[in-house]
Amino acid sequence: MRVLVLGGTGVFGSRLCRLLADDPGIALTIAARDRAAVDALARELGVAGCVLDWRHDLDRVLGEDGHDVVVHAAGPFHGQDHGVAECCIRHGAHYLDLADDAAFVLGIERLHAAALKAGVLVSTGASTAPALTGAVVEEAMKAGPVERVAFGIMPGNDAPRGPALVATIVGGAGKPIADQPGRRIWGELRRMHLPGLGKRWVAPCDLPEPALFARRFGIRDTFAGAGLEVSMFHVGLWLLSWLVRLGLMRTLTPLAPLLSAVADRLRFIGSDRGGLRLEMQAGSQTRVWCVIAEGGDGPFIPATPAAALVRKLAAGLATRGALPCLGLLTLADIEAEWRRAGLRIAASWTDADLRPTLYRRVLGAAYGRQSRAGQALHDAGPSHWKGRCTVTGAQTLIGRLVAWLFQLPAPTDDAPIAVEFAASGTGELWTRRIGGRAMRSRQFIGLRKPAGWIVERFGILDFDLLERRALNRKRIRRV
Repeated sequence: MRVLVLGGTGVFGSRLCRLLADDPGIALTIAARDRAAVDALARELGVAGCVLDWRHDLDRVLGEDGHDVVVHAAGPFHGQDHGVAECCIRHGAHYLDLADDAAFVLGIERLHAAALKAGVLVSTGASTAPALTGAVVEEAMKAGPVERVAFGIMPGNDAPRGPALVATIVGGAGKPIADQPGRRIWGELRRMHLPGLGKRWVAPCDLPEPALFARRFGIRDTFAGAGLEVSMFHVGLWLLSWLVRLGLMRTLTPLAPLLSAVADRLRFIGSDRGGLRLEMQAGSQTRVWCVIAEGGDGPFIPATPAAALVRKLAAGLATRGALPCLGLLTLADIEAEWRRAGLRIAASWTDADLRPTLYRRVLGAAYGRQSRAGQALHDAGPSHWKGRCTVTGAQTLIGRLVAWLFQLPAPTDDAPIAVEFAASGTGELWTRRIGGRAMRSRQFIGLRKPAGWIVERFGILDFDLLERRALNRKRIRRV
């Protein structure tokens, strides 16, 4: 299947290309205006590149080269028309996008008849909102009705953000949200909790879920929000929104370049950890689903629904017409993309017990090269293991000093060992008991660490571990 990604060198478009590049059933072409960026990424991924301005050149490119699917990742979508989708329909190509703007997403259905006639799928919102949020709600409704939904998208401050995203967030602050009386963009403050990351601020945004969830699920009360990790940025934008609410400014758009520059210079204040929290209520019952991304993998989350939908089209998805991306993907489809790419992303329905487990997230595809015993140990979650071990003593004075400092067990050829694992935020607590000595540490994905690294903390000391070691020599037995 020939796939053209518009905005393929951008924050989200480039990650979508990375997800799809190694699929043998997909012939990928990266498209953007910057020749140097296109050539560099195309060369890195081993795919085709195309330099084009989609506003002027798309009709010609589709007519000359032909593509089966076009993915529109060149935001912002606020204020855009559906010209790209209309062009795809004329050329008989499927169309997807990563839009989350309410007006853009909700307006796509006017193309339904034309898409049906052309025999193509035109789907908007194949991203976090509404594809992922909708898939979570559909999964929750298998266990019972849902009457109210509240969710917050909370990226890490160190996550890359293009000027289009900043302009969208800042430009809308303080403006009323259509069909939500009394609610304004960034017009209220509330806190939401992410497992292992604590509470973060969220504020209302003009996202398509309130209207879509009412129409598809009969849910009449939906809070759709997003937040900034650094409190002074989030609350500061809320304060600035009052300039619009009081009529002192028509829009904060003129401030976007300045605010973007300040935020970029202060990226080090925050972290590369972010996530999404959905709270679904029925009567007094509440279900919570959370997803956490670490190691800078958060920007992959908006791209994974589009990747999953492209693969479904390549596999013969029969749905045609123009519609928002609801009901086209299951939560399992999207989570499979995280696992396939070995992303440091985990989810939970219990506000704890994140899955995949820590070592699966860290090792990715390499995890399967461990022994079955090693995989059983790291997949068990909170558990208690025991066996026998050999302790080799330090051979130098400095080594013996370190052994004494950490109260390491004495040298022995054969000693009982017990290891206990417990959850700790997004990491694990390890307690090792050998010969009457106990050693406790916490293992976790460190800030701004490359893939394959774990940090192990003993007291006030942190050690970086490159997790490539095999575990097949360990003799372990679960209690």
